[in-house]
Amino acid sequence: MVITEQTHDRVLLLTASGRLDGSTSAAFTARIEPLISGNEPRLVLDFAGVDFISSAGLRAVLSLFKQTKAARGAFALCAVQPPVLEVLDFSGFTNLIPIHAERAAALAAVSLD
Repeated sequence: MVITEQTHDRVLLLTASGRLDGSTSAAFTARIEPLISGNEPRLVLDFAGVDFISSAGLRAVLSLFKQTKAARGAFALCAVQPPVLEVLDFSGFTNLIPIHAERAAALAAVSLD
């Protein structure tokens, strides 16, 4: 899994590509957790390049979401591919985590939160 990082005002945009599964989820979490350790973190995960997510990947996303919320921050996913979105929907994540079709919408929503 490859993760690139950009900052847009106060929002951290992370673009992920590859598979988010049992072999990559620990490194994924370890890479992102230090970036959201401050007060009121604002995080957008762009999943346009993520073509697969397993239960371990779901746990990683949920953990990051909970940590961000516990720090009174804002969190969103964007550009999620249909197969991954189907897994997120089936798992109930679409009712919990804000998911936007486009990066610009996610950045705007998280910057306003």
